[in-house]
Amino acid sequence: MTFNPAFCTEPASASLKQVQTRDFDEQATLLTDWNQHYSQLTSGHFRGAIVELFFDDVHLFSEFTNQALLQKGQLDDDMIALGIPLRQRGRGMFCGQTMQENTIHLFSGDSGFEFYSPAQLTMGGIVMSRKALLSWAGNSIPEMEPGQQARLRSVSSALMRQACAFLFSLFDLCKQHPALLQSGNFRRCLRDATMGCAIDLLSNENHRVGDLSLQRRWKIVQLAQAYLQENQLESVSIEMLCRDLGVSRRTLQYSFNDLVGVNPVAFLRAHRLNGVRHMLKSTNSVTEAATSWGFWHFGHFSREYKKLFGELPSETIRRR
Repeated sequence: MTFNPAFCTEPASASLKQVQTRDFDEQATLLTDWNQHYSQLTSGHFRGAIVELFFDDVHLFSEFTNQALLQKGQLDDDMIALGIPLRQRGRGMFCGQTMQENTIHLFSGDSGFEFYSPAQLTMGGIVMSRKALLSWAGNSIPEMEPGQQARLRSVSSALMRQACAFLFSLFDLCKQHPALLQSGNFRRCLRDATMGCAIDLLSNENHRVGDLSLQRRWKIVQLAQAYLQENQLESVSIEMLCRDLGVSRRTLQYSFNDLVGVNPVAFLRAHRLNGVRHMLKSTNSVTEAATSWGFWHFGHFSREYKKLFGELPSETIRRR
């Protein structure tokens, strides 16, 4: 099998922008290429804030608005935009549908969107080109096809928590360590993680895996291990494994659970933690080693590292 990992292409640059506003008209113009117009619906002074992260074909943002608004806008139909409510107190209305606890927003569509957003809302967003996402996914996903209209989409509670945690931890990390954006390896890891998060939110896996033969399952495990070995200096994601091995996430999970006794996420986490440990033998920066292997939430990373190796990463450096 010939592997074609996504890390062959990495973003050339990245930038972080943070803006606070006291005017909803100004707020409406802040998101690039969204062609938005806001009308305030509840009484009181307006306060808003936007944090944006840009790197080549990906745009991430977090937008806070303290008042209920009527938002209208339209994106280029070549773009796919996902809205993930990070914090919300009320139930808004999006394109005629009521926001629920685990619904994401698909802003894409040549007919634009209309959003009655509740007060005290923090909305996260992932925006990328349709072509880049389809290329990364390696297969067609109906939700990505041109001509789809703006609407809400229900996802599982686990996926919603995962997406929220990803955006919260990412923006927090970039605010505290902006120099990381100058690292090509960090930007590559960030792009892969963003693509994987978007595909998880957009796809439905209904593949049947119960009829896989023992030989086929063992072959999948062997190929996955060979892939990790071949790319042992890179931060491989589950999405990369599935795409380049040509299997679904459920197939990969079924094979690992049945034959190795751990799920592929745990197996890959152990692989990444071992990568960090090896890297700590040649660097004094825990931050550099952790982010190089796709760990951005440092508290969680330290706990996982100690759980596996019986010592903190800083203790590994001191012992060296």
